[in-house]
Amino acid sequence: TLWETHPPAMKAAVDLHDKIIRRCYGEHSGYEITTEGDAFQLAFQHPIDALAFALKTQVELHKADWSPEMLALEDASEKDGFRGFRVRMGLHHGRTKSRVHVVTKRTFYVGEAVDIAKAMEGMCHGGQILTTVETWRAVSGISEQVLGSPQVMDCGEHELDIRQRNEKGPLSKRVVQLVPNELAFDYFAARGREEHPGSKHVRLKKESDVVGRKFAPLKSKNQICASFFDAPYANGKVTIIFIYTKGIDDLPTEIRKNNRQVLAKVVRSLLAQCNPHGYECQEENGSWMLAFGRIANAVSFGLRLVEAIDRAPLKGNIDRSKMFKIGIHTGPFTSMGPHTVTGRADYFGPVVNRAARVASQCELGQVLIGIPLPSGETPCTPDFGSKIITKLVGIRKLKGLTVDMALFSCARAPR
Repeated sequence: TLWETHPPAMKAAVDLHDKIIRRCYGEHSGYEITTEGDAFQLAFQHPIDALAFALKTQVELHKADWSPEMLALEDASEKDGFRGFRVRMGLHHGRTKSRVHVVTKRTFYVGEAVDIAKAMEGMCHGGQILTTVETWRAVSGISEQVLGSPQVMDCGEHELDIRQRNEKGPLSKRVVQLVPNELAFDYFAARGREEHPGSKHVRLKKESDVVGRKFAPLKSKNQICASFFDAPYANGKVTIIFIYTKGIDDLPTEIRKNNRQVLAKVVRSLLAQCNPHGYECQEENGSWMLAFGRIANAVSFGLRLVEAIDRAPLKGNIDRSKMFKIGIHTGPFTSMGPHTVTGRADYFGPVVNRAARVASQCELGQVLIGIPLPSGETPCTPDFGSKIITKLVGIRKLKGLTVDMALFSCARAPR
C-alpha cells in the first residue's frame, strides 16, 4: 500500500480527502459527530442536505488534485467514472436520541436510525451512495431542483446486518442507490436496439461503448426482492404485461385501500414465484406494468393471477371473475434504464405502447396476447403447451399502431 511505499503521498491524499469532506458538509449545514481513521460520521438537519452533501462530495473527490502515486494505484486509478479515493456513503433519515460524549463533550446520536445508516454504508462499494427508500421519498419531489437530477437506482429490499430493537427478527429495508449525473453510467445508451431509418439493419447496443460508474451487487446478507438489475434485457427484447384493475375505485375509501394492498401482495407474491422472477416496473392505483424475459412466463403469470384472486381476502361487493384486463406483448425495446424518480426499470419503444393497447382490448377477466401481423400474413397460434389453450379473437388495427395486431385469448385447459 501507499502507507508502506509512499507515506508522504498517502498522508497528503488523506488530508485532501478530509479537506473535501469538511468543506462539502459545511456547505450543506452538516455536523461532524466523530472521525475514525478516514471515516466520518455526520449529521444533517434534513435528508435533502445529507444527500446533496453526498452527491457533491463524490463529484469533488473525482475532480480532486490526486498525486500521480495515488492515481497509479488500481483502486484509485482513473477509469469507468472513478478517480482517486473511492468513498462509501450510507445514509438514513429517522428518529434518534442525542447524548453528549463524556470526553469530547460533543453531541452524538444513538438509535435504530443510526444503525440503519451504518448498515447502508456496510453494503456499499467504494464510490457508492446508498440510502433507504423512505429517505429518498422524503426528497424525491424536489431532487431535480436541489440535487441536480442524480441517477436513481432501485436496489431491491435487503435484510440488514442489525437486529430490530424489539427483537422481532431481522430488519429489512428497500435500498436506493444515487450517482451524480455527470458520473453515472447511462443504461439507456447501453441497453436496447438501434434502428437506422430506411434500413433493415438493427444494432444491439453494447454496454462496453458506455463509460460511467457501475457497481457489483450489494454486500448484503440477503436480497428479498428484485432490483433494477433483475429486470430482463437480454438481446434487447422483453415481454411487457399491463394489468388494468376494475371494480375497486367505487368502493368506500378504507375498503378500496385494503383491497389495493391485498392485490399488491398477491401480484408481488406471484412475481417472486416465477422462475425466473417477473419484474414490477410500476404500479398505480391497483394497475401494473410488469416485465418478463419470456412470453410463456408472462402468460402463466396472468392466468395464475386470475386464479389467485378467488382466494384473496378482498372486501366489498366485487365480481372477482371480472377484475382484470391483462394484455401481453413481446418484442424488442429501444432502450431501458432506471426511472428518474423510482429507480425501477423503465422501458421505451413500441413494445410498451403495443402491450398497453392490447390490454385496452381485453374483456374483463381476459388474458390477451397481441402479435403483430405483417400485411398479407396469416396469424400463427402460439403454443404454450397442453395446459394452456390459445384462441384467435381477431385481427385488429389498434389506435396508434402502424401494423395489424392478431389477438389471442389464453385460458387453462380443462382438467
